[in-house]
Amino acid sequence: MPKMRVATLTAPENIVFGEAEIPSPQPGEVLIKVERVGVCGSDPTIYFGKHPYVSYPVIMGHEISGTVCGAGEGVDNPANGTEVTVIPHLVCGRCRPCREKIYNFCEELRCIGAEADGAYREYIAMPAEMALPLPGGMTLDDAAMVEPACVSYHAAKRGEITADDIALIIGAGPIGNFCMQSVKALGAKRAYIADVDAGRLDMAVAHGADGIIDVSEETLEDGLSRLCGGHKNVDVFFDCVGGNGGVFNDILRLARRGARVVVVGVLQNAYDIPLLPDFVQHELRLSGTTMYTPADYRDMLRLMGGKTIRTDGMITHYFDFGQIIDVYKAIANRGFKYFKIMLKV
Repeated sequence: MPKMRVATLTAPENIVFGEAEIPSPQPGEVLIKVERVGVCGSDPTIYFGKHPYVSYPVIMGHEISGTVCGAGEGVDNPANGTEVTVIPHLVCGRCRPCREKIYNFCEELRCIGAEADGAYREYIAMPAEMALPLPGGMTLDDAAMVEPACVSYHAAKRGEITADDIALIIGAGPIGNFCMQSVKALGAKRAYIADVDAGRLDMAVAHGADGIIDVSEETLEDGLSRLCGGHKNVDVFFDCVGGNGGVFNDILRLARRGARVVVVGVLQNAYDIPLLPDFVQHELRLSGTTMYTPADYRDMLRLMGGKTIRTDGMITHYFDFGQIIDVYKAIANRGFKYFKIMLKV
């Protein structure tokens, strides 16, 4: 049987390269030659053993693009040779959310690269419906960015954006940048973004932010006074940081009564949010958000294909498949400053 290269995380901080048989696509599946895999902000938590839903060994990688090169029984599309992006979901297919194509609500959902083996290998078999053809003019690099863009787009929709809204996104990494672009694509009047990193804020300006707040230079209050006359004029806040809850607590301090708040970043279990009672007292609307739906993917392919949402400049570093260990060692040692890392398989 033909073999492929595989990089397996056998234990925290221990990636082992080896060979495995190229999978045979089962009925309803396509075989995909993996071309690009993005390094997600959650991947280091898996690598360092801090992810709550991962057991070892596991093959990481869930931000995927590739080319269809085989199909199982009953599959006509996408055809061989089709370049695709991949929804990294394995679902039961029987429950009500699955019947309604709301896969992020499936109780048996497994995300490849975390709860199931992912794309740190040369070939992967996936359900055909999870492989979406690319529109003309969209690159494989773009296609591997659709997954994080959809995380942000789904979160932006949870903010119930209207044409009169002023939005503040806190955190200008890839998720925050895509969230800002998504809020604008959904029709918000203005979208501001805040961060401590001037380079990330410059990237946000290049991608259409209506204003930025460098919180290493000024407070959120001062920045919002400068941009829109004060923090009480913000209609919807997006926390794209998470962590111990410090940003969420700042939002609770600033948000006017009746404002909307979407928590996008993952909160740690040991969070510290002393102003949480204000959520009730100020009648705030708080929304969580998890992943995305196939409808979000279809929207994002249209938005990226039409350049409404852009990725230019986001990928700052490329590595070959054989350099995966070097990538995580550099992250561990803070050996370089990056925005988005892309692996070429």
